[in-house]
Amino acid sequence: MLKTKELFELPIYRLKEDKYNESLREHIEKNSPMSAEYSIKDYGGDWQYNEIIGFLRFYVSGKSQIRCEYWQTDAKRKVRTPKKQFIMTSDSYCTQNFNPSASNDDLKATIQSCIDHCKVNLGSKWHVDERLFRETFDYIGWSSFLA
Repeated sequence: MLKTKELFELPIYRLKEDKYNESLREHIEKNSPMSAEYSIKDYGGDWQYNEIIGFLRFYVSGKSQIRCEYWQTDAKRKVRTPKKQFIMTSDSYCTQNFNPSASNDDLKATIQSCIDHCKVNLGSKWHVDERLFRETFDYIGWSSFLA
C-alpha cells in the first residue's frame, strides 16, 4: 500500500502517569539521602519521555483508507528502562476504509473508531495517551485534511 499522508501518532506507555508518579514518590522517599534530581534519574527519568513503550502512527493509504502502524520497543518484557529501540510490529494494526466526500462528523467517527480498535487490540495492560490529540481533534477539518 502507498502511504500518502501521515495523520498523527499516539504514544503508548507502560503505565499511566499517576501510577508512575506514585511509584516515583515512593522511590524518592525510600532513598531520601539522595537529591530528588538524582532519584528521578536513578528511577528512570520523567514519565512523558522515558515510559513510552510504543507508538500508534495513523496514516492515509491510497485515497480512501486509514491505516495504523504499531511500533513497540524491541524487548520481550516492557520494563522501566531508558534504553529503548523501537521496531515496527505491524503496518496494518488497524485498517479502515473511509469515503473521502463524507462529512467532517462522519470522518471524526471513523478516526475515533480506528483509535478504539487499536486500544482494544492493545488490551488494558498498556496506556494510550490521547491528551494532546484530544486538544486538537475537534478543531481539525478532517474532510479537507483527508482529501
